[in-house]
Amino acid sequence: MKLWSLFISLLFGFQLGYAQPQIEYISENEQVFVNNYENSNLKSLPSFKQFLITTNTTSGSSFYENHLAALRSKIRDRDSNKKKAEVIFKYLHDEVFRQYELNALVEELSENRIYNCVTATSFFVSMAEEFGIPFQIYETPAHVYASILHRDEEIIVELTAPKDGFDFSSNMESLLQTLVDSKLISRDELAEKGAEQLYQEYVAKTIPVSKKQLLAIQYHNDALIKAQNKEFEAAYNQISKAVNLYPNQTFSEAFKYIVAISQSDFTLDASKKYSLISKLTLSSKNDSTLTYSLVNHLGELIEDLLKFEENFDLVNELLIRVQEHVLHDSFIDEKLNEYYIYMYTVFAQNASLKGETLEAKRNIEKALALSPENSRLTTYYISVTSNHATKLSQIGLFETARSIVDELAANYPSGYPIIKEARVQIILDALVSIPLVIENETKLLPELELAYSIQPENIYLKSFSATVFHELAMQQVRRSNYQKAKNLILDGLKYNSSDPTLLSDLDLINEILK
Repeated sequence: MKLWSLFISLLFGFQLGYAQPQIEYISENEQVFVNNYENSNLKSLPSFKQFLITTNTTSGSSFYENHLAALRSKIRDRDSNKKKAEVIFKYLHDEVFRQYELNALVEELSENRIYNCVTATSFFVSMAEEFGIPFQIYETPAHVYASILHRDEEIIVELTAPKDGFDFSSNMESLLQTLVDSKLISRDELAEKGAEQLYQEYVAKTIPVSKKQLLAIQYHNDALIKAQNKEFEAAYNQISKAVNLYPNQTFSEAFKYIVAISQSDFTLDASKKYSLISKLTLSSKNDSTLTYSLVNHLGELIEDLLKFEENFDLVNELLIRVQEHVLHDSFIDEKLNEYYIYMYTVFAQNASLKGETLEAKRNIEKALALSPENSRLTTYYISVTSNHATKLSQIGLFETARSIVDELAANYPSGYPIIKEARVQIILDALVSIPLVIENETKLLPELELAYSIQPENIYLKSFSATVFHELAMQQVRRSNYQKAKNLILDGLKYNSSDPTLLSDLDLINEILK
């Protein structure tokens, strides 16, 4: 049987090598098969031989040829299609199919004679093809089976029913019993839902499929088994091949399930999850289900990767790759926008911690450009930019620093005290480099007045201004310009009325003037 039931039951039960992702193939033949099936000479091979190309089994070819030779000795050219098919069916169940298992794959048939509906159907139609019997392959949501044509009559062949599978009676009861016997549905489920509902869920949606699509179903089954065994990279490989050969919603949902369990597996580190997500981008370009699954699982992975600085470039490359390989709609674009904002914010925070204020500013600007109305980003942008400006002033780039912070003040005129602090700090940094002499009074005093108009309670400004007015006043005293000295002291007290040095200077001047 196909592994739809495995998918359904699992769905509800649920150092760093970052090479570019690629799907891995057993051989060049397999790669050609998967990527260019329609133009491959191998598409003329019988179905089971196509299956063998996808495996590493060494006994498969001889296994196939030996049974084909045995059948050639039993089938006569003049036999009817029905007679030939009946001989094939009986021979397979006598000599080839020994034990049914839901999760059986190609190797298990060729090596241990263990089969399910996919491998058994593939082997049967391959033999039918060898003997020129027209056949059809059918798929339901839970099963695969075959039919052959005989004198305008279609004869159903149920390979999982050894006794009555040839010319199978397709009534509801027998089909459901087959599903129960094959453990695709339980007796409890049958009792709970009833025959009609289960028939609609598991049987009714029957469609014909090609050998190519049957091969895809085999890849799909292999992928689910590997995912169940936590062989996630191999599972991604196989399900990618399945989707390539036979794009459909069920395969997309299966891929989505594999992605979900791989990304939620706590035993995998971020590097392995990165590798898996990267592989997913190979199959998400034209599939909305895979795109949504990829994007939804991307956030947690990015968060894990960004815990370590060495992954910064990696995350940026991953987001670019995802953006190039997904279908876009408003939801997807919004989610990717959120991830970019988060990434740039983390970049900015990391740069700030290292004192790289320009790099921090550049990254937070990128984040803010993606979300200009975001108040949290705006606040952080103002903080980062203010810090960058003050750092420039500390290394003597006063005009550049002042230009940056003045522009910031013009764009955000109120509500951000950090801008005022930065503006005053830049003014003070510039004034400190000016010698405190009378000749520089016209440079010093207007700047102090400007600083006070911005932030009059700044304690550093008060302390520095007291020093400036004291030094200028004492120089005037030494020149016997006592009134000028007093005026300077009084001006200084306007800015810092409780400064003890200026108050002492004022007492001294007043004594002299008496």
